[in-house]
Amino acid sequence: MRLMLALLLVIVAPLATAADLTGKDIEHWMKSMPQLQKWLDDHDDQLPQDDFSQQDDSIDAMFQRGIRDLKDAGLYDAFNKEVRAEGYADVEAWADQSGRISLAYLAVEMENDPVTLSQMEAQLQQIRESDLPAEQKAMMEQVMSASLMMVRAVAQVSDADKEAVRPYRGQLAAQFDNGGEE
Repeated sequence: MRLMLALLLVIVAPLATAADLTGKDIEHWMKSMPQLQKWLDDHDDQLPQDDFSQQDDSIDAMFQRGIRDLKDAGLYDAFNKEVRAEGYADVEAWADQSGRISLAYLAVEMENDPVTLSQMEAQLQQIRESDLPAEQKAMMEQVMSASLMMVRAVAQVSDADKEAVRPYRGQLAAQFDNGGEE
């Protein structure tokens, strides 16, 4: 599940240069996710126990770490076979699609409860200037930094990708709530 969460945060390439998502892309992804999520869950204990929330890296770095973890665990080729059986070119193509769909879904969801970068940056500054114990302050800074990174990534989602995801919003919500299982 850690790998799936990391991959959901992914931006592999600048979204502005990527082809727009289509309904067909989203339907294909939703259809393939139960099998791929099951595989990831079945092999979770073989992956390094990285705590992605404790990493202070970009979303791209998190993605790269997830792929590296698959390779380090000797699982990349096996997962790549599963991904190809589901119609994707390779793990990277599947992860790119997963990230784009996930970010577009988050962007649509955040439209109902908009959070501005300036608000979040102000909250981060308040945390830094607070009299909280150092350990608590560090933890809160990490959480806020990760949230800022996500908001910045979501802000880059194209309107076309958001519109492609919008009709599937309920189905995607159910899929994310179920960890990809139907």
